[in-house]
Amino acid sequence: MLENYFEKGDRALSTYEAYGRNPVIFNRVIENYKKGLKLQPKNILYHYRLGYAYHLMRRLMEASSEYEIGLKLDPPHMASEDDLKLVEKYAPRLFVNPKEFFKLKDLVAVIHPKKPVIAYNLFWEDDIDYPGDNDPSDHEVVWIEFNKSKGEVTGVYTYFHKAILSTEEAVTDANLHQQRARINVQWGEHGSLPLRWEKLHPEAIFEKISKRIKIKDMPQRYRELSKSIKNPHHPLAKDWPKKFVGSYKDFIIFAKYIEIRRLLTKKKMVIISKWPNAVINRYFLSYNYFPKKQWPK
Repeated sequence: MLENYFEKGDRALSTYEAYGRNPVIFNRVIENYKKGLKLQPKNILYHYRLGYAYHLMRRLMEASSEYEIGLKLDPPHMASEDDLKLVEKYAPRLFVNPKEFFKLKDLVAVIHPKKPVIAYNLFWEDDIDYPGDNDPSDHEVVWIEFNKSKGEVTGVYTYFHKAILSTEEAVTDANLHQQRARINVQWGEHGSLPLRWEKLHPEAIFEKISKRIKIKDMPQRYRELSKSIKNPHHPLAKDWPKKFVGSYKDFIIFAKYIEIRRLLTKKKMVIISKWPNAVINRYFLSYNYFPKKQWPK
């Protein structure tokens, strides 16, 4: 009975993420998680999932409440000096388009407590297509997996509009550059791209609902953004670019370097936890952001 409630909640949540904000589906998510938690009130995973579901709907008070319960049951650990050195060691090299309008304003590094992987949560000033979504940031993620004993990168994963991208070339390049992976950042929307992203065909697989969701690739995104951003006349976008000006060749130039180690050193927003969205919400950021997948696998 308990597993059925949670499985139904997970299935509904996957459908909700895949197909947009349908309130009927969302109510199904909440109903099942709440029923399951009545039977097992100390289930950390499902307090987190319920908080994540509320967060997706921007119901922040309820999201924060569930995150808080989960973190009391499984407290995070603040970073030591060695942890700070670890996240600096593997901090990726970010390259943006020379015409990028938004700045990178925050960075939270979350170290998995049991697996050798770090989630670098990037917060850009905004997303070019969503000036009025009540998220004063654009949340993106890069995950770096490493071998503890050898000190080498073993996996580079990036979030690209629901898809998780990864290439062997990105791993090789990282280890040729002192374990720092090169990440190219899409203009305006900030989808993160590993080295040799061109060979990939982004897709997101939602296993819970057995659906394969087609993700627009870079040529498709260029065609849209070179015509117009989605809300060019929104009051909050009055000073923003109205479209990408230039050719596709210009669009895929990533020549401006951003040294993220400076943000890590300045703000020291580093923590050890299995629950990235929860700790970011409760420990670090005072503004809302759109929650993203917490780990790549």
